[in-house]
Amino acid sequence: MRTPDDRWAELCAAALAGELSPAETVEFDELRRDPRRADEYEDLRGITARLRQGDLAWTPPRDDSDLEARIAASIARAEGETAEGPRVVEPVRRPRRPWLVPTVAAACLLGGLVIGANGAALVQPSVPSGPPGTLGAVEQLAVTDDDAGVDVDAQVVAHTWGTEAYLEATGLNVGATYELVFVGADGTEFPAGEVLGSEVPIVCRMNAAVPRSETVRLELRDTQRSVVAHADLPAV
Repeated sequence: MRTPDDRWAELCAAALAGELSPAETVEFDELRRDPRRADEYEDLRGITARLRQGDLAWTPPRDDSDLEARIAASIARAEGETAEGPRVVEPVRRPRRPWLVPTVAAACLLGGLVIGANGAALVQPSVPSGPPGTLGAVEQLAVTDDDAGVDVDAQVVAHTWGTEAYLEATGLNVGATYELVFVGADGTEFPAGEVLGSEVPIVCRMNAAVPRSETVRLELRDTQRSVVAHADLPAV
């Protein structure tokens, strides 16, 4: 029977891969209001970032399909080579690191591996990477904060259905409305949604129906259309 946690796991995986639909984005943001889930997602994002930077790696497990036969053969050789009779081989016990299992499991999930019930690694599509405009790849932007006290970080992701922005902002006026806009090379504007200023950091995902190749700039504006933060997008 499926549980709410099953759905949350699906949405997390899609979010980390940059493949949430607009409807799923709304559902995901609603579930992320739960502080426990918000913290969990941030932890997973951190692991994803490390995987992209290359300081985590997955070593394929050794094939153990003939493990029993190899052990039996080893024991038989030992018995034949030892005059005193069969040797009792004590297993080597290594201290277990309590963090190892969850960390590796998360790394495998985010790196595109799913471990089956029998321990086999099933290869799944990995998180996309590549030059600007690569579908599903996260592009970090260099954001300029135009309004004193405002601190904005942003990333964009190209999709077949448009361009998505990951926005993190602090210092916005509490209760004030801000609009995120993508600007095309010819000056055409493509609204990506609105957010409300809050006392706590704002973390959201916003979408615009415009191809990544046609966007050159991202702007966060207040109700007077004054730009409070902006970023020039890398050329595609």
